[in-house]
Amino acid sequence: MQTWRSPQQNILMIRAGGLGDCLLMLPTLYALRAHFPQARIDVMGYTQRWEWVLGRGLVDTVHTIERPGMHLLFCEGLEAPERLSSFLSAYDVILSYRPDPDGVFERSLGALGARLVLSQPPFPPPPPPKIHAADFALQLVARLGVPVPPTASGLCLTDAELALTQPFFTAYHVDPLQHRIVVVHPGSGSATKRWPVQNFVTLIETLESQPGVRTVIVTGYAETDVLARLRSLIHAATPLVAENWPLLPTAALIAQASVFVGHDSGLTHLAAALRRPTVAIFGPTDPDIWKPRGDHVTVVPMVRVHEGGDEQDPTRKSSRTSYSDFRQVLEAVQHWLSVETARQSPNDRLVQ
Repeated sequence: MQTWRSPQQNILMIRAGGLGDCLLMLPTLYALRAHFPQARIDVMGYTQRWEWVLGRGLVDTVHTIERPGMHLLFCEGLEAPERLSSFLSAYDVILSYRPDPDGVFERSLGALGARLVLSQPPFPPPPPPKIHAADFALQLVARLGVPVPPTASGLCLTDAELALTQPFFTAYHVDPLQHRIVVVHPGSGSATKRWPVQNFVTLIETLESQPGVRTVIVTGYAETDVLARLRSLIHAATPLVAENWPLLPTAALIAQASVFVGHDSGLTHLAAALRRPTVAIFGPTDPDIWKPRGDHVTVVPMVRVHEGGDEQDPTRKSSRTSYSDFRQVLEAVQHWLSVETARQSPNDRLVQ
């Protein structure tokens, strides 16, 4: 373990990846900020996926990882552009979570003048043993003498951010302080992680039959087909739809939900970070490694049952998710709806 202190601390954390990958870095950022309260802490990654972190006191600036010349740092002996070299050399410590099996990227960063460069892969190694992705990320900063944060890490939105949803709710005559809002995200980065659309249809229609419950379907640009199928199949409910929203308004919407339902996806991790009751439908990824954490999170394993088709030709099989996991999801949502107390401001609920 290396302990490091400096009167002037400039720390750069390099972490690309999706929204969920970035949110799993929250404990690491809280630990860094607690240990180096006066430091300048910057992040380099895909800026849209890190938008949520700004203004929380954790990170000063988010820089794009697509800066010209970054790819050259993975090549032995190639010289980085002067502007990139000048930018990176301004940091005392660089923490790299990049695939770098031969150490070329780490050596290139060190050659540019940073006092200390620490590197490890972005994802945990294959088990055994199993280690949660957030705990694995903390291992790198532990080499700086940074202790593990004692409490769970979460996000709190400002009143101005929460107000981003006001026109939407006003247009549909929904009051987040009166209605029980269930936000449903039927998408995921991989089709293999998705619950059948028909299950979401049944879930939404069942929930909307209950007094005071409104459902909101959240989808992004990559989920147009899923939304189209939902719209064509839903007949006994009128869910609201938040389609292709930017990240911060989406976060504000989730922050005002009574329950969030989603897969192993970035928005599910966002809901958990916002401390909203979260039902996470997981499969085939391992929840012991990738699940969002917290006593407000219910993980439901996705159960797949193959029916029909030719045993010699799996491509001819049809696949559906068994009713048992639908029942588990519905019961989990009903549980969180039942324990939701008198509606208060979203940020008050974050404290509970």
